This record gives sequence, structure tokens and C-alpha cells, in this order.
Amino acid sequence: MATRISATSPDQGTNVALIDSVDGVTVVSADGASPKEGLVFITKGSAAAITLATPTAGLPAAGGDDGKVLTIVSTTAFAHTVTTAQNKIADGSTTTKDTLTFAAHAGSCAKLVAYNALWYLLIGSTVAPAVATEV
Repeated sequence: MATRISATSPDQGTNVALIDSVDGVTVVSADGASPKEGLVFITKGSAAAITLATPTAGLPAAGGDDGKVLTIVSTTAFAHTVTTAQNKIADGSTTTKDTLTFAAHAGSCAKLVAYNALWYLLIGSTVAPAVATEV
């Protein structure tokens, strides 16, 4: 059952159960596809192979994905991989990449934002950074 916000709160009347769906919290416990936005927790008990679709260029109002943010967090100590189509991850280096490989530590994470049909790597965990590679 959803908890309601206190009547004295400025957010009174908010249905807390809707927050998960709005924030897009997803748990990935097996190999497969990742959503294009929200918060993803990887819980697989071995290295997960996750695919991430290429974002559609354009603003959401026009059917695009520009500005969508995806945060991926590993909760297990395995070297998970997130793979896109060829060269769809811009990580600040001189070439675009297609794979994020997470360090084999719980807490390894990556935050990406979509823009113009690319995923831009904003943050890789400083404790155990995700590393983008090119194939």
C-alpha cells in the first residue's frame, strides 16, 4: 500500500506509489536490455551482459530521447557490461565507444545522458569507475 504524504506537508496528496514509476527504478537480475532512462540496479550474481538501445535524436515532445538520464549501479562484485550499437557512447576521449565495463565491486556505477543519438558518460564511479571501450 502506498504511503500518503502528511496533510501538513506542501506535497500533501501525493501518491508515493507513483514515485517509483516516475523515477523509473529498474532491477536487472539477468542478462537483457536496459531501459533508456531512470535508475537501474544490477543485482545479477555473475557478470551481467546488458544491452542499451541507441537514443533517438530529438526532444521528448517530438518523440526523441534528448535529455533522458540513465544511472546504472552495480550491487554485486562482478564486471558487468553494458553494450550499445557501435560507437554510441561519448566518454570525453577522442573516440566514441560501445561498451561500458564496470569494475567488479558493488557500488560501481555510471550516469549517462542522451543527446543527438549518443549516450554521454557524465559520471563513472570514482571508487570503481565504469570504463568505456571501443570494439
